[in-house]
Amino acid sequence: MPTITQIAEQKRRKNRRNVHLDGKFAFACNLNVVAKFRLREGLTLAPDQIAEIQQGEVRQECFDRGIGFLSRRLHSRSELSKKLARYEYGQSLIDQVLDQLAEMNYLNDKAFAETRAELAAKYKHHGRNRAMIELAKKGVERETARQAVAHVYEAHDSSAMARDLARKKVRSLARLEPHVAKRRLIGLLLRRGYDYDTIKPVVEEVLGGIDKPTAD
Repeated sequence: MPTITQIAEQKRRKNRRNVHLDGKFAFACNLNVVAKFRLREGLTLAPDQIAEIQQGEVRQECFDRGIGFLSRRLHSRSELSKKLARYEYGQSLIDQVLDQLAEMNYLNDKAFAETRAELAAKYKHHGRNRAMIELAKKGVERETARQAVAHVYEAHDSSAMARDLARKKVRSLARLEPHVAKRRLIGLLLRRGYDYDTIKPVVEEVLGGIDKPTAD
């Protein structure tokens, strides 16, 4: 069986090591992989051990990519899975890495959903329906999304949010015919995720009485 004759630090990547077997370069791996498999000079390796180490290197690479994506912003599990799949890691390996990230609390769909819902409510002036749609696009399970949106929107007045948005928009509608302005404003608020029971009094206040909305 081949023997590890040298483990050398890479010059440009301090967290990686070049492993030599019987005096020849065999493979490179992350320092964490060296620690996990307790690699050292003089250790003999069977072929199946080498294959396991190389698989561990692939897993470490996948894990590091996941951490890299999460360091830039929060991701849902589904969203991160799709990004890692672009690098052609097997789905079984990706699921193992995602489970590890979840255990370490780097990946948490509940926290992700509440953060996104808060962003939707506070900064984007989205209604509950739009917040639910955006979370669905991110692959968040429906019940998790529903609970997050319900929790976040309890602290926000949907009518006040819709009113603020309508008031910002009304100036650009001033030159339109009244019925066109109403239709445009209703359409905007519907697209932002507000229901008609919330929209109707807001538009009545901003533009005057309305009938039910009609399609363009």
